[in-house]
Amino acid sequence: MIIEQAERIPNAWAVLSSRGNLTYKQLIDRAYSLAFFLQQQGAKPNHLIAIFVEKGWEQIVACLAILLSGAAYLPLDVGSPLDRLCTLIQEADVKIILTQSHCQPIFTHLTSISVDKFISDVYPIPFPIKQQLATDLAYVIYTSGSTGKPKGVMISHQAVINTILDMNSRLEISANDRIFALSHLNFDLSVYDIFGALTTGGAIVIPDHQHYKDPKHWYEMLIKHRVTIWNSVPMLMQMLIEYLKENYHENQLRHVLLSGDWIPLSLPKSISMTLGEHVTITSLGGATEASIWSIAYPIPKQIPRKWKSIPYGMPLRNQRYYVYDSHLNDCPEWVTGELYIGGIGLADGYWKDRIKTESSFIIHPHTNERLYRTGDYGRFVPSGYIEFVGRKDFQVKLHGHRIELGEIEYHLEQHPDIHQAIVTVDNKSQRLIAYIMPENEFLSVLTPISVGDPASPKYRYASAGSLYPVQIYIELFSAIDNIPP
Repeated sequence: MIIEQAERIPNAWAVLSSRGNLTYKQLIDRAYSLAFFLQQQGAKPNHLIAIFVEKGWEQIVACLAILLSGAAYLPLDVGSPLDRLCTLIQEADVKIILTQSHCQPIFTHLTSISVDKFISDVYPIPFPIKQQLATDLAYVIYTSGSTGKPKGVMISHQAVINTILDMNSRLEISANDRIFALSHLNFDLSVYDIFGALTTGGAIVIPDHQHYKDPKHWYEMLIKHRVTIWNSVPMLMQMLIEYLKENYHENQLRHVLLSGDWIPLSLPKSISMTLGEHVTITSLGGATEASIWSIAYPIPKQIPRKWKSIPYGMPLRNQRYYVYDSHLNDCPEWVTGELYIGGIGLADGYWKDRIKTESSFIIHPHTNERLYRTGDYGRFVPSGYIEFVGRKDFQVKLHGHRIELGEIEYHLEQHPDIHQAIVTVDNKSQRLIAYIMPENEFLSVLTPISVGDPASPKYRYASAGSLYPVQIYIELFSAIDNIPP
């Protein structure tokens, strides 16, 4: 599809950055040349070629060249310690790495190619691309495991293209769109940034590596290159909104995509007030093991007052979500269970780790459907969407009741005198402790929070129909100056 765009609009911008821009023709010419060289070095399907490149046009050329060569790409974090990089390279059986000239000395034991210095011989007739199957690997991304050992998630071409086509369709992405590529290459949001844009003839706008954490730089890039699509975790959008409170002038954004973490209930309103009511906001979720995203929810302009969280949403095309109990039976509405994902987007498993693959990717005993066990918890609501509860680790059981710490925190923050709250459990005493940032610095957190106070925050267990004061469950409140992110 990208090659078709290059033939259709060769002179349109494909990549825009402070260190250089590429048209579609320039991008494909560079990628073809590098891919041809990679094939000469032994690139072949289902083998991994690593990418160790700072943010810039070189990342895009590297990704395309590897895929055109028939291989799959393995993005490495340029900020990772050398011992971790060496471990991943060894485990992934990497023989070739695409990097930059100032990084080459690090990888002397590999065939190391500097993308920024590679001399591109432009081939007037495209070289024969190795025939790939839809089931061949497109990329492997390593994620942190609960045991501390990273897991290499293997994603096929058919799995990831399903997500990209669905999102491009529902967002009506076209050649007029420009996507801001803020995420690291080893974070799977980057996959949509790159291929969501290039498959439609749009452009990728890349922030500078040295300033990718600076909202001032982000805004300058948004304005200069007329960015229309923002895709990030909620915290980064919060940083931009905070900066724009004193520095806003204009913007061309039309879609904001938020995923990867809880979306504060106040954030959608802040986005609309700052960037404009015309901007649509979509909540997305899923897992790296299910091709970027598997579930979506278009956030309305007005957040209903009864909401205690942004809905997780409904499955993307050709993907399925299930809420199961411990016996893999469907949970009724409002009953919390573990979330399982099915459908075409599932990963092939974990690279060279059969035990973890068989533990996380199961065959349902009754339906025979292959499923990914997310480790997340949620519940269906009567409206048809899933409400996200959180990880199992965020649930505690005290006095016979299962308590969701995130919900306790939410209801505490509804109190007019509380700005922010964090709730933890003291395992030794089996008490819940709430750390509170008061809205007013002169507030005594003990006096206004009482069981009889009408403004007192309430909490309801999933198994109970009544609302109970939070204080029944929390035995200690402590006022603090700040809560680290």
